[in-house]
Amino acid sequence: MVQAINEALDLALSRDERVLVFGEDVGRLGGVFRVTEGLQAKHGEKRVFDTPLAESGILGMAIGLAMGGMRPVAEIQFAGFLYPALDQILSTSAAGGTAPGDGWGFPWWCGPLTAGASTPPSSTPTPPRPSSATPRGSRW
Repeated sequence: MVQAINEALDLALSRDERVLVFGEDVGRLGGVFRVTEGLQAKHGEKRVFDTPLAESGILGMAIGLAMGGMRPVAEIQFAGFLYPALDQILSTSAAGGTAPGDGWGFPWWCGPLTAGASTPPSSTPTPPRPSSATPRGSRW
């Protein structure tokens, strides 16, 4: 599963210059589960890069990039770490494309790229899974 996700990200990065992959340790180290291993070396530090440990900032950046026409893939190491970013997910991204008749939406993806390889740290609560409240255009 990890290899399949790595290949899919590699393909997306190869096909579309607007695709960016970023998050905690995804660049030089290839992610905590090595899902992004080798992608920075192949596609460069401007398209596959590490971010500070700030989940709300990571997702805020992803939403802003998506609104600007980019195709961000934001990795959060564990699902439990999404809690600090819920305001960005539920408020900021939900605001995009909600005016009646505007037809505006933006694609972005966020979540743990663990491929089911791990559970969150025991001290980290696991957030509820997305439901019908998932903002339009968002992908989990």
